[in-house]
Amino acid sequence: MPIKFPNQAEIRLNKAPLDEVICQIRYPSILRISKDTPYEFQEAIRERFPELRAEHGMIFQFPNLVGYEKPAMESMPTSYRFLTFDRNSYVVLAPEFVALSTKQYTHWEKFQSDLDLMVQAIKKIYQPSYATRIGLRFVNRFTRKNTGCNNLDEMLDLFRSELTCLLRTKVWTEPAEMLTQIILKDGQGKLAIRSGLGKDKNDPFFILDFDYFEEGQLSLEKLNMRMERYHRKIYNAFRWCLLDDSLNHFEPLKEN
Repeated sequence: MPIKFPNQAEIRLNKAPLDEVICQIRYPSILRISKDTPYEFQEAIRERFPELRAEHGMIFQFPNLVGYEKPAMESMPTSYRFLTFDRNSYVVLAPEFVALSTKQYTHWEKFQSDLDLMVQAIKKIYQPSYATRIGLRFVNRFTRKNTGCNNLDEMLDLFRSELTCLLRTKVWTEPAEMLTQIILKDGQGKLAIRSGLGKDKNDPFFILDFDYFEEGQLSLEKLNMRMERYHRKIYNAFRWCLLDDSLNHFEPLKEN
């Protein structure tokens, strides 16, 4: 059954609690990306993402428990990270996926502009036949500082009790960690909602992580419409998780 979070008009926040926004597109392996220097891809996005880092991954393989093999290191194909001047946003190009990430999200239209730039470059230069997985992820991190709350109980009051009931019982107080996940089916897509509690130098934080994705043999045509749908689903879920007055903690902006 499709997800039925109430549809909400988007409100921009001056102090959004977003920690990172990521879009990843996976496709059947393209060997040319690992064999050739991606100079054409770089030229297509270099004005927006001028810095380049080549990254060489490794996988550590443990021996079989019943055997006597020695541990082995397996080399992974080179991937390329293209960064903005401030290094808050970047594109990663790898043989099996391309991804866009930002840690300085301001509004959807700006992120979508970078996404369009990346998608047009991958389609023009490498022409993947189709995608095997397309996903959009919004990771929110709530702290005492960005919420203005004095303690954990005040912070938890921002959310629906369905998300925080495991943290508020009579048999324990302020657990060190908590992580829950629910995956909701939405037609061909799925929405994973992860919530959790952690501590950074004894300062508590609460995570709300939304990951909407589709898998299969997916067309790369009209990707902007697909991403708009993913974004709308995630935003409605975000607004459902927070109580009505909670947005005031993040300085809502008035639209002209």
